[in-house]
Amino acid sequence: MAASLVNWLLELTFPTRCVSCAKKGKLLCDDCEGKLSPLSFFSCLVCGKPSLGGFTHPTCSDRFNPERNLSFFSYRGPARSLVKSLKYQGLRSVAELMAELVLEDLAEKGITFGRSAWVVPIPLSFWRQNERGFNQAEIFARALAKNLKLKILPSLLKRVKNTSSQTALSKEERSQNVHGAFAVTRRIRKKDILLVDDVLTTGATVREAARILKKKGAKQVWVLTFSLD
Repeated sequence: MAASLVNWLLELTFPTRCVSCAKKGKLLCDDCEGKLSPLSFFSCLVCGKPSLGGFTHPTCSDRFNPERNLSFFSYRGPARSLVKSLKYQGLRSVAELMAELVLEDLAEKGITFGRSAWVVPIPLSFWRQNERGFNQAEIFARALAKNLKLKILPSLLKRVKNTSSQTALSKEERSQNVHGAFAVTRRIRKKDILLVDDVLTTGATVREAARILKKKGAKQVWVLTFSLD
């Protein structure tokens, strides 16, 4: 009863607003949810071309590339607002909503993960996480892992190289920038990994993370991101 009263008072004083249009009521109002742009197909992480189920094309595959790439929404409009409110404001409830949207799509497509798979978020550098106070990929990954009933290992990957911003770099420069950026902190031989991030751009970061995971013995690495930029 007391908790319900506190929640009511908080909602009265600080009403929940849509992160996209600021309308009162929900984190993402019905109108803005209808404006989300679901991706019509999955793509190969290596070449970027359409791929059935997001599997890496046989001609693009090597022993260090991820086996699969799953991104769900175009990084624009309400999807961009969701990511930015999580990334820059730390609204953890947004991560739950993002996970729900992804899980709905996974269920519709019949995509499942092995019960023994580990969920691993892309880590931030020590300095960036210290400045921000949290890692948005980890918050999103925790929401996914909880709903999928999978084990999450947020510290399995560690940033060992403080890379510069990827924003203004070309695809080739991004690959060079993140090369050697990660280390694996524990034994992972023959484990399946679900590698999670909020936004996929060129894929350089997740491919480098997958490379070191595979090098250290991971069996399969699937990449899952909320949106594609």
